[in-house]
Amino acid sequence: MKRLITLLLIILVISTASAQFNLYLENKITVNTGEITIIQISPNGRFLAFGDQRGNLHIWDIKAGRQIHQIQSDHKSVTALVFDRQHQQLISGGIDGRIRVWDLYTGSEQLLIKDFRSQIYSLSLSPDDRFLAAAGKKDDVYLWEYPLGTLKGKLKGHKKDVLAVAFSIGGDQLLSVGEDRQMVVWDINKLAPVRKTAIEARTMKNSGIEVKSAAFSFDRKFAGIGIQEHILAKGGRSMIFKYNLSFYDWETGSEIETLIGNRQDITFFSITPDKQYAVTDNSTLQKKQLSFWNIQNGVIEQNYPIDGPITALTVSEDGNWLAVGYQDANNKYQSFINIWELSGIEGYERFASGKSLPSTEKRGFGASIKLNTPAEPLIQYGQQRRLAVMSFDSPGLEENVARTATYLLESKLGNSPLVELVERNQIQKVLDELQYQQSGLTADNAVQVGQHLNAEYMLIGSINKLGNLIIITSKLVNVETAQIEGTREVQCSNATIETISEMVSILAPTIAKY
Repeated sequence: MKRLITLLLIILVISTASAQFNLYLENKITVNTGEITIIQISPNGRFLAFGDQRGNLHIWDIKAGRQIHQIQSDHKSVTALVFDRQHQQLISGGIDGRIRVWDLYTGSEQLLIKDFRSQIYSLSLSPDDRFLAAAGKKDDVYLWEYPLGTLKGKLKGHKKDVLAVAFSIGGDQLLSVGEDRQMVVWDINKLAPVRKTAIEARTMKNSGIEVKSAAFSFDRKFAGIGIQEHILAKGGRSMIFKYNLSFYDWETGSEIETLIGNRQDITFFSITPDKQYAVTDNSTLQKKQLSFWNIQNGVIEQNYPIDGPITALTVSEDGNWLAVGYQDANNKYQSFINIWELSGIEGYERFASGKSLPSTEKRGFGASIKLNTPAEPLIQYGQQRRLAVMSFDSPGLEENVARTATYLLESKLGNSPLVELVERNQIQKVLDELQYQQSGLTADNAVQVGQHLNAEYMLIGSINKLGNLIIITSKLVNVETAQIEGTREVQCSNATIETISEMVSILAPTIAKY
């Protein structure tokens, strides 16, 4: 048990230290109209809209750092917001059960929809802005033609309130999540369910669960669901509660992963556009804080203290902004919104033309491979260099895994016109003479081996596995100078052993130019 705890602590420390993003406070907005109830950022990252408990709607220009409009919406309390894709309109829903469409530039109301007639929890526009969906304190999902506001139909299938809805990327499907612990995919044209999935993400035997919230990845590959899990403690005098975040595959409805350990109910959260993090309110009574969960390995990479109770948050689609609303710790009638500029979070681009690094999706969230170091080859010009590739270390992995990876890398490097590979039997002969092992060589050891092999360069490295994260690190040692000329590293989150070959394919051209 102690060994397990130690390992978890090591993983936590390493993961925290390796966080790839940073936050810079760009603006702090003071709000004197009560609690912030909902925040939304436009798809282009320019506009920030938020609503409060008194029905006020505020629209800001983020980059200009100024408020454009403050509107009394008559919602009583604003509970849902969505921007159109043209950045011309903002749609709001409230506790009054009405939906209003606003012109972003004039602040004027353009359309009022009265059909829902109950508190609205969630709004979603189809990607082509043709349909608007609403969910809330009803067991039906409502669908309108947009921007006409003509009711297209009601989607019937839930047995309790529907907490959240989202259109698919193609716009032909809608996904809804309800308090009845059902996740339903709907055919928009037929107004009929395609698939129902029971939400049964239990981590304790015979526990009860309640669905508290839902959010969706920007590419609509999966849904995240905030769950309260509870069970009667032994003796029957108290309850045990867990506050979990479960992820479900949109296409299949299968459970991908459940993150355990949030300190309070997850009634709202946001998923970053690169699908790397879930941002939650992870506060206690004494300490208010925001947590960035790495959804690939379930580890909190960073915590950020907040100066009061958190009431709303959102991350922008372009990955550039994080906005968090919270109350003044000493005055519940005053609130603030912190707007942070994010760096290191990739944005979502539906029609991206750039070619990204290869990735596979064989299980879970799908493997995600990326370089942690420059892609520029360490050997990229000049005459052919004599290179010896040593077997990589592989702590925590079977020896044949490292051996196979080394052979694959060696084979790739053999295709470079700038490399002359030292034969493996020659390497083994020198190692035997020096009484060294293939793996575990230090840079000094590698220099000694290289001198006996008449090699110009030695390549040493390691393969490390932390949870479902695999990292391959390589170091190019100059035999003549006894210096490490450079390091190249590639990592794969949600990795399997099978993804190592793809990682090697990405790593090889960073060592020697083909």
